[in-house]
Parts: sequence; structure tokens; C-alpha cells
Amino acid sequence: MNAPESIARHEDRPDPHGLDFDALRRAGISTLQALCGDRWTDYNLHDPGVTILEQLCYAITELGYRSDFPPEDYLVGDDGQIDYPRHALHPADEIFPSEVLTFDDYRKLLYDTIPELEDVWLTRDDRPGATGRPAHGLCRIAIKLNDALHDNADAQTRARHEAAVCLHVRQVFHAHRNLGEDLSDVVVVPVHPVYLSGEVQIHSERDPASIFADIFFQCARAVHSGFRVERYVKAFDAGVPLETLFAGPRTAHGYIASTGAQAQGAPVTIARLVGLVQAVDGVAHVQRLALCNADGSPVNGDSVTGASGAVLRLQFPGDAQSNFLRLHFASGAMGNGTRGHSSSTGNGGNDHRREEKSRVVLDDARVALAKARFEFDTLRNTRQSVTGIVPAPQGRQRVLRDYFSIQHQFPAIYGINRFGVLPTAPLANRVSAHQLKAYLYLAEQLMANYLENLQSVGRMFSVDKLYETYFSQTIDNDALPDIEAFYTDAPAAVRSRLEHIVSRKDRAEDRRSRLLDVLLAMYGETYSQKSLRRFDDYQDEHGARWLIDNKLDFLRHIATLSRDRACAFDITAPDFRPDGRANIAGVHAKISILLGLPAEPPRAPLSDALLRWHLRLQPDRAATKESYEHAAARLIVLKSQGELPAGGAHKGEARAAPGDMLPGGLLVHGVRLENYVLRQHGDAVHVHFRTHDARLGGDPAGEVQLARFQGDEAVAFADRYVEILREFLCELSQQSEGFYLVEHVLLRPRHASAADGSDEGTEGATAHDEASFFNARVSVVFPAWTARFSDPDFRLLAQETVCRNLPAHLLPEFHWLDYVAMRDFEHRYSLWRARLRERETATTAERLDAASASLRALLMRRRRAHNLTLWV
Repeated sequence: MNAPESIARHEDRPDPHGLDFDALRRAGISTLQALCGDRWTDYNLHDPGVTILEQLCYAITELGYRSDFPPEDYLVGDDGQIDYPRHALHPADEIFPSEVLTFDDYRKLLYDTIPELEDVWLTRDDRPGATGRPAHGLCRIAIKLNDALHDNADAQTRARHEAAVCLHVRQVFHAHRNLGEDLSDVVVVPVHPVYLSGEVQIHSERDPASIFADIFFQCARAVHSGFRVERYVKAFDAGVPLETLFAGPRTAHGYIASTGAQAQGAPVTIARLVGLVQAVDGVAHVQRLALCNADGSPVNGDSVTGASGAVLRLQFPGDAQSNFLRLHFASGAMGNGTRGHSSSTGNGGNDHRREEKSRVVLDDARVALAKARFEFDTLRNTRQSVTGIVPAPQGRQRVLRDYFSIQHQFPAIYGINRFGVLPTAPLANRVSAHQLKAYLYLAEQLMANYLENLQSVGRMFSVDKLYETYFSQTIDNDALPDIEAFYTDAPAAVRSRLEHIVSRKDRAEDRRSRLLDVLLAMYGETYSQKSLRRFDDYQDEHGARWLIDNKLDFLRHIATLSRDRACAFDITAPDFRPDGRANIAGVHAKISILLGLPAEPPRAPLSDALLRWHLRLQPDRAATKESYEHAAARLIVLKSQGELPAGGAHKGEARAAPGDMLPGGLLVHGVRLENYVLRQHGDAVHVHFRTHDARLGGDPAGEVQLARFQGDEAVAFADRYVEILREFLCELSQQSEGFYLVEHVLLRPRHASAADGSDEGTEGATAHDEASFFNARVSVVFPAWTARFSDPDFRLLAQETVCRNLPAHLLPEFHWLDYVAMRDFEHRYSLWRARLRERETATTAERLDAASASLRALLMRRRRAHNLTLWV
């Protein structure tokens, strides 16, 4: 081969963003010409200005290079790994699955969770309930148990096993049920045993017993279950897309595909069985195949079903059924241990030998079948890993913030690199070098800050509590020779001043909020901050940070909020689930975050926030000037812990009895600073409070005096007094805020005796009201006494948020309860939740009906027309 006479010239492609050296140099020269072309016309290479320009261009290309690494490199932490939850990133097996939505989802989840099930079916329960009408949202579950619970078990043991499995089914259903759904009953369907019959040609390359076992196993799986279990990796390699692989609930033991038998007693097509047998290794041809009863009578039809109410179970043949399914070699010769038509009659010895061989084949087939069942059970009971399906990107750790000054690259004659100026150089030369170094410092500081921002990309796109979006770093002598001699302050002070300079141009809250919006948008979510910002009553100058914290809370829970958006609470579990999560509906957590509430509700009832401090809420109509004064004094004593001076500092003394009363106006209006007024009277400072209640009198009307301070520090004490009082009132309001979500279908009477008696307070309710009460409705109960929740505009926002996020088929009814009514509701609600958790017996069902009737009566008594406001 002839070598080329010349080396091909590599053509540099210009950077599409104009960040290559030539483009930057041309842009710099053009800018210089535009700015000073009338005075400076020498742009030759020897010109110092061109030299500085070229060094800056080179440095910018380095910035561009460091900005063009793969995205995952910017997310790598100090340990060399990417903390994906920290960046609100989730693998496919976490973000794609949802909770159950359809009956098929329920079936797959139950089949995956409970190994004793061979199949399971769900239907709507349209039977009239205790009220005489069907309750919408009720489900019935029919289960088919596997052979292990039927073989070699007496009736008593079988009944005990069936009861345990039914209880497990109830627990799994309630742990994953949808809002507005409940379970009426679980039944075990009877089975109708059938056998395989027919003739199958085989070849001699495989043992007949293994072929028989495979035929039986494949047909049994088709008859027994409507599911097929595969390893996730195998299904993915077969071409199942990720959105299909992880559709519906996440199944721990593999990818579960439905074979189509979604209804109880669905027919089994013979053609499908023939196809399964034909695919068995060793089968040459299926001559005839059918299902028959134990006496050999055929189960007629191309599609066979069980008897009324029963489902089919394929039984392994015993001695009496050993000749139902005949295997013979394709050549016509009889195989070892197989049965076929004899060529002569009356040969008893040959018949006896064939029967002996047939029993040996069946015994060997039982062993092979047990092995196949063991392998299948192992697959079904082994948790499958999905890490190999979509491996998480692994970035490369890079130190992006390190800055190396361009002054190192300048010719030594400039005197600004690490060699500096010669000691023998004239003073003017040394001064000029220092001036040039200081002149270039500004541009270098900007480039060093850029690299610090690049290093912080991972922090900005994270769920860290970060309220800055621009960053800076201090250039030291290692980066820029002898620069520290130019600093007039210590390094820490220089760093602080740089941070202050950068912060003046950093609209941190706005930029951070928009960065979080990008992360939320990845999951199709938005956060309505404009509406919520109107109600940041508990915030001071950092109200925007409160919104950022809410968005961060949203992102930290994004996977569960998306997955559980239609999921209800588990009625069989306590207030917290086994995994530590609060036992609430998924939409409850999402609505809480959207309203600026904690994602998980407090462990104590909402009304306990006041009782914890031995406070009782006083209605506005009963409040007096003295009650405001005593309540303020009581709160200060509870919270200040002796920080403020005693002995006449407060106008109202902290007497125990009257101090326990907290006027509602003080709780509502005391969170706003504009309602506090400091008035100077000589050397004393009086703290006044605007109650917005003209009934109390005062000058101006509705203003009461809370405290009085004297002395040189009176103003400081008064300011601290207002700060402590306001913070405590904000704390009380925030701890009292939340809501309850009550599904009406769970309040239905279980027994006719409970439905016959009229509920207290519902005598005026019409039959239509009582009937519609249980149908696809939920009650949303809010406290009405806190600062935000007493605002009519916030109530509209809260109701709109609930309606926008509830499943579309559910109609919410809103209840805003005062403190006394909430105490009553929470007592009834906690008792009802406790009764729901009890295992169902005749006695517990009566107690549940009583608790449901009590809670139902309270809700029906408070129903109003405006509670049914709809938001579209």
C-alpha cells in the first residue's frame, strides 16, 4: 500500500456558541476597533493590548471546556458518586410505577404479594347493603388457592389456611386501596378438578417422563392462573419497554403479565393448550388434546369452564387416570413407559408390563414436576433486582473550581508571572507591573467566580436548603502570583466582602425558585406560588424562602406524591405505616404541601396545640380588654422564660385561671406586625394591640394595651416583647393547621340494625341525602380558628386546591370547624379510626357501626349548600 505524500490537514470546526479562540479574538478586536479605533490602530501581535486579549480569550476557552462536560459530571459529590435523591432524580423502577388504579392492578399486586394465590379476581359489589341500597366503591375479591393448601390437608387445617390467606388479602388490599373504595368480603372459590386426555407424538431425544411433566406444568399454569411471571431483565431483553415494564404497581418478584383470564371462570381454550403443548421440547405433534373429568367423561366444547361458581384445577393423573394422556413416538414405535394401542389382544403379560412402565413414567414425571414447581416457586418468591436494566449514569469527579491565572502565561518581561520583576529593575517598572497585575485581577476574579458557580451546579439543582445562586472564591498566591500582597484585609474578610458584592446582584430567592421549577417540571408538576404568597402571615422578611422550602418539600416527596396520588390511608394500620410513613392518603400529603403545610401531619390532634400549653380559645364575642391583657401576659411567661423583666413590666399579670383563656382575635391578628403599636409616654413605652374589634372601645377604637416597660432599655424590651409574643402566636397557629380527609364509603353501616336507627342530629335529612352521602364523597375538615384558616380568601384557595387534586370522581364536602366543634370531631374521628383497625367480628362490627354513626351524624348535621361548591 502506498503511503500518502502529505498529512491531511485537520480543519477545526468553529464552536457553535462562538467560544473558540479565533472567534473570541475576532470579537475582541472588533470591539476594540469600535471603542477606540480613532486613537488606536496598531493591532499587531507585539502590541501588549493584543497579548492581554489573547490571554483572556485563551482563558475563556478553558471556561468553555469545563462547561461542556457530560451533565452527570456536575452532579458527582465529594465521594465520587451521584446522590440521586439529593438531586430529585429517581430510577425508572421508582418513578414509573403507580399505586393500583384498575382491578387488573389489584390482581397483579395481590398475586405478587401473596404466594398462596394462584389467581384472584375483583368485581364491583352491587348488592344492597345495610341501608337497602348498594354503596358505590365496594369491591369483592374471589381468590383461588394453590395446590399446596389443598394437597394432604384435612378440612380443619384447610379452613385455617384459607382464613389466614383471606386476612392477608384484606391487609394488602387496604394498604394499597384507592380513595373512595372499600372491601366488602373475600371468598375462596371452589375448584373443579379436570385431567388432560389425548394423544401426543414425541421423539426419542428426551426422556418421556420429563416431556410429560413439562406438558402438565405448562397446561396447569394456563388453567390455574391468569398470570405469567418473568424476570425483569428477561422481559426487558425481550423488548418490553420501560413504561410497560413498570406500569401499575411495582411488583417485587418480577414482571407479571396478564394472560387475559381477568374474569372468574373465564373459559380455557383448547387451542391455547395445544399451542403450549406443541412448544414443549420433545413434542413432535399433538394429535388430540382435551380436558376430562375423573371418570374420563369429556368436558365438552372448544372453550371449557368450571361448574357454576367453580374454577378449573388440572390434577396430576393417578393410577385410574394413567391412560388419559398417551405419549408415543413419532415413528409409531412405543416409547419406554408410554401407553398406546396394543397390536394384539389377550396378552396379559404385556399389558402388565406396560402398566408397570406407565407407573414408572408417572412416578418420574412427579419428580420432574416437583422440580419445575420448585423452580417456579423460587422465581415467584425471590425479589428481583432491576439495577441491571437501566444502570444509573456514573459521572466522573472533577475539580472545576481550581483557577490558574492567565498571568502565568505572560512573557517574563511583563513581570507579572511567578518570576515577578527583577530586583534590579527600576521602581517605575515595578509599579507598572503591579498596576497591570491589579488591572487584570478584576477579569480574573470574574473567571474564578464563574468556576465556583460551575462547581456549585450540583448544589443548585438539588433539594439542599440553599438560598444563594451566585458564588465566589478568593484567589490566592497559588492561583495568581503574589496577589495576596495586594489585599488590604485578611483572607476571611476578603472572602466576606466578595460574597457581599456578589449577593448584591443575586436575586437569590427568585433564581432559586425558578431552578426548583425546572426540577418540578421534569415530573409535570407546578407550584402555585403567587396565590400562596398572599397568605404568608407567619413569615417576616424571608417570605420567599418559605415558598422555596415548600418546593423543596415537594421535590423530596415527588416519587411518593406521584405514585400515591389516588391512594387512600390503610384502615388496618395505626397512624404510621410499617415503613415509617404517615398513614394518610397520598393526595393528603400533596395538598398539604401545596397549602404550605407539612407533608406529614402532626402526631397529635390539631386541637392539642393549644391544650399542650393549657390554653383554651375564647370566642371574640366573650373577649374583653382584660382577657387580651391577661392572655398576652400568660403567653409571655410561658415563652420568654424570664428573658423579659418582671415586677410590673406587664400591665396584665399572668394569673393562672384567666390566663388560660386565649382570645381568638389575639391568635388571628397577633401574627401580623402591623397590629402592634409602641407608644412613648415619658420614660415608659406602652405596647398596644389592634384587635379589630370596635366593641372593646379604646382610642383608637379596638386598640388595647398589653404591656408597659420603663427605663433606658424600654424600647428594646418592648421590641423583644412583641417579637416573642408574635413568634409564639405564629407557632400556635401553625401547629393547629392541617385537615382531615374522611371517605364516606367507610362510614356506611355494616349491619341492618345500625341502618334502621336514625343518627343523632340527622332527623331532618331526606332519604336522598342519606343515600347520596356514601356515594363517591369525601369530607374535608379544616380548623377555622387559626390566622390563615380564618381568612375567607385562603379558604377559597384551600377548597380549590383540594378539588383540583382529588380524583375527579370524588365530590368533596368542606367543613370549617371552630375549636369546640373540632374537639368533638377529633374525639369521634379517633374512636372511628380505632374501630376500623379492629379485626372484623360480630362484636367489633357493632362497635364500628356505632362509631361510624356518631361521626356520620356530626358531618351530616353540618352539611351546607355552600359545602358543595364545585371547582372546574
